[in-house]
Amino acid sequence: MATRRSLGYYKRSNWQYFRKDLGTNTYFFGDAYQDEKREEVIRILKEEGKYWDGVEGEYLTYVKSLAGTWPQLQLLVDFMEVGTIPTRWCTFPGELPLKNQKPRYVYGETIPEIKTEQKLRAKRMNVALLEYKSEGKPSVERYQYNELHEDAALEGLKKAVSRVQENSTSRRDIKLSLFVVEDLSRDIIETLGAGLDIDPRFFRTQLIDYVWNNVRDPWREPPMLDVMSRQQNWFQMRLVRSRYFPNHQELSDAQDAVDRFNVMRRMDGDDNQAFWDKDPAMGKDGAKSKISKAINGSLSSLGEAPVDAKVGHVRSRATFWLRNDIDNDTAVAVLLLEPTPQQGFPLWRGYANWDELPLFSSPPEDIPLSPPSMRSAQDETPKTWFEDFVFWAQKETCFPRLPSPSSPTSPLVVPVQALLHLVCTDWLTFTDYLNARLNQIDWEISRPAFLPVNDDREPILNKLNIWRRWVPVCRDMLSATLRQASDLELQQKRYDGEAYRIDTEAIFEPYRRDYERIQERLNDYEVRIDRLSTVVNNAISLEDARNTAKNSESVGNLTVLASLFVPPSLVASLLAMNTEPLKDLDEALKWWVVASFGAILLLFALYHTMRSELTWKVVWKTITKTTEKYAKMVTLTARVRKRAERDNGESDDDGNGKHEGETNSEGPKNGILGDRYVSIC
Repeated sequence: MATRRSLGYYKRSNWQYFRKDLGTNTYFFGDAYQDEKREEVIRILKEEGKYWDGVEGEYLTYVKSLAGTWPQLQLLVDFMEVGTIPTRWCTFPGELPLKNQKPRYVYGETIPEIKTEQKLRAKRMNVALLEYKSEGKPSVERYQYNELHEDAALEGLKKAVSRVQENSTSRRDIKLSLFVVEDLSRDIIETLGAGLDIDPRFFRTQLIDYVWNNVRDPWREPPMLDVMSRQQNWFQMRLVRSRYFPNHQELSDAQDAVDRFNVMRRMDGDDNQAFWDKDPAMGKDGAKSKISKAINGSLSSLGEAPVDAKVGHVRSRATFWLRNDIDNDTAVAVLLLEPTPQQGFPLWRGYANWDELPLFSSPPEDIPLSPPSMRSAQDETPKTWFEDFVFWAQKETCFPRLPSPSSPTSPLVVPVQALLHLVCTDWLTFTDYLNARLNQIDWEISRPAFLPVNDDREPILNKLNIWRRWVPVCRDMLSATLRQASDLELQQKRYDGEAYRIDTEAIFEPYRRDYERIQERLNDYEVRIDRLSTVVNNAISLEDARNTAKNSESVGNLTVLASLFVPPSLVASLLAMNTEPLKDLDEALKWWVVASFGAILLLFALYHTMRSELTWKVVWKTITKTTEKYAKMVTLTARVRKRAERDNGESDDDGNGKHEGETNSEGPKNGILGDRYVSIC
């Protein structure tokens, strides 16, 4: 029952790019507390011939010996044996494959396919060695896996590591040896880890990128105290890389390409589209719609398909490890980067060119070459993050020469600044994109006349809900980057026990304002998203209220229509009490028609009176005036009654005295009248 409810929830999801395979239970290999289940699954896989048997090198043996004491290293052990995270290996015992969904595993179904994929992933390699001298441009050596010469890249990398470790007199001019690694594999971890004596937790931090973990997840990386993280000799920068795709198919292909990385990353579409993102030939669902012949003709003549733009984002990590040899005044560093899918383009074609513009008087050959990600499709150089870093790490004149605490001319400044530049520009691109989407949502709410927007505001709320989840995550990622990159203290002990300290704060300080500005923008956007969500919710509530009023009006009209049949029914019921024969009902039928018609007219008159605002005003004024007149009349009557009662009370108090006075007073009057009467006579 729970499964059906879960699948029903997925079907009702309005997020077009919601991946159902990510919401399934992936603990068939055992969770963080099921050690017995893990051992049982391994036993069954061995019996079926599906277990990941591989070459166990010295470094893998070393990491295995530590996994019991440091449980978080078990994921690194499985990664080196499988070639990627173990949940991608195969369909585990007891697991039922989901129907009509993308498979979770990437190794194939048959045992030969699984073994072949495991071998290719274990040998995958793309490494560049940059050696910085005291002066001049650094030299670059590349080690890339080739199926025709499977062991050539591995042997070359081993020789390079041995050469770096020798610290011979002939290499005293090499101040920094930097290994730049794209993706991770068993051969890379084994060679660099054993050859350079690298802490395995350095590789462990690069394997996965989860925003949060379930309570059963065995791959959760435990947090490290800040006081402890300051003592480690590596730092990690987290960022969001955004990519543009002209249609949904390319976005799906890019998601498949990211799933085939050895490290676990995910390409997420944000489902935030405005009508600017589509050509007029595309409908709301991405399918072709009916348009004018002129538009169809222009698109077909250019040989281009209509654009239905999508944008995808990848949460990425860049991890930098450094070891200093104080006696020889040299340093060795390793930088772990992620691959880049070849589908799509960097959003807005990437960042600005940081090279100094040549003067007008400069010859054309002085114009520098653009970075790989900005070049045209005809250029065969891969447009990847890895190639961009190698390109800028050789441009020592592009960045300001900052004094390092260890050496005023430390070559460590150039590659670290190149990394800070790249990470900062990706963050700025993402914040600009977020600002654009929020402005579009704001316009959709206000609905200007030229902006064709659906009256339904729930899609707007869905867009805001996506950013309401993303922005706090991005703010936490940026905070972790600022904390690690700006406050890291790289410590290396001398052979005699004396500590040597390198602080990256001096290198990071010029970039602090840019990173803090990005953090401020993310904080502002979070407040803005909450405010827009409130506005949209209020608009939805008002729209619901209008719909309720319209429905009430419709119900009222139906009530009036039903009321038309009440008077005839009532009259018919009254006349039905007649006991005379049917032939004598002519008179009754006539009265039924007259009475029903009169009742209907009376009903409509009352209804019109109740509906008419003017009639109600007249009636109300009449009632008000009548009430006022009646109140005045009542008040006047009360006053007269009170005065009469007061006069009667005074007459009762005077008694006989008043009676005599009245008699005496009448006497003279009568006498006078009598005298006059007599005289006249």
